Amino acid sequence: MQATDLLPPAGGDQQLIPIDITIDQEGNWFYQGQPIIRENILELFYDNLKFEADSRAFMIQWQGRRYRLQVDDSPYVITRVDRREEGGTATIELTLKHRARRETLDPATLTVGAHHVLYCRTQDGRMPTRFSRPAYYQLAQWINQDPESQEFFLELNGVRYVVGEAPEGD
Repeated sequence: MQATDLLPPAGGDQQLIPIDITIDQEGNWFYQGQPIIRENILELFYDNLKFEADSRAFMIQWQGRRYRLQVDDSPYVITRVDRREEGGTATIELTLKHRARRETLDPATLTVGAHHVLYCRTQDGRMPTRFSRPAYYQLAQWINQDPESQEFFLELNGVRYVVGEAPEGD
């Protein structure tokens, strides 16, 4: 199966074309209800994935066309969190489902959404990204609560990052 088998030809360049590709809340991709498991196809889709914040739409932009995806939450899901210390500087590295390249957490983007789901922004801040339950618990070991303000925060390299509330729909 090739990506061209999943992305049919369509008209005008700016038209947002619905397609029968869905992504569940755990970051699993499906075409017509069947799992997409070929890593090369998933990599192609992720490399061409776009997010329109205004319409809250995820799409694949490929060969001059835009294909709208049906996404339960976010196509990006963090599956593992690791804290690294090097030269007195700490970073938190994120492993994303279906992605070979790891990301460094920008702690200023941490938010909590509905049902206490933890999010951050990845892909150079362009994409809302959901923490899986195991990744949430991995990160939670470094999150504290301020006894006075009751705010939750992550302290990293002497800076306190408050975990904010996710905007509606994030």
